[in-house]
Amino acid sequence: MIEKRKHIRVTIKSIAEVVLLDGDFDQAYVGGISRGGLEMYTSKEIKKDTSVKITLHFLLEGQEETEVVQGKVKWSASFKNAFVSGVEFSNILTAGTHPNLTRCIEQAESYYK
Repeated sequence: MIEKRKHIRVTIKSIAEVVLLDGDFDQAYVGGISRGGLEMYTSKEIKKDTSVKITLHFLLEGQEETEVVQGKVKWSASFKNAFVSGVEFSNILTAGTHPNLTRCIEQAESYYK
């Protein structure tokens, strides 16, 4: 299988709120994240090419942090009684735009090197 990822994906423990452009809302569990996107599990299906605003709540060095990302759903599939989707961020995460989330990813990436 050819690897298409541009960025290392790491595991993150994050609860998120997902808001669609039409105002629809769902909670999500985020399983994996990179500087370019994330994988999330939701109770509702979110169709491919849907734009989303995601508020991520995650732990960094024992402190709860919150950062907002925007992106577009690139794929979606049913999974047991839920749905899993891949989201590509509108912009690559950087320390300038998402300092705490980038630091969290960098710490996890250090285990893969």
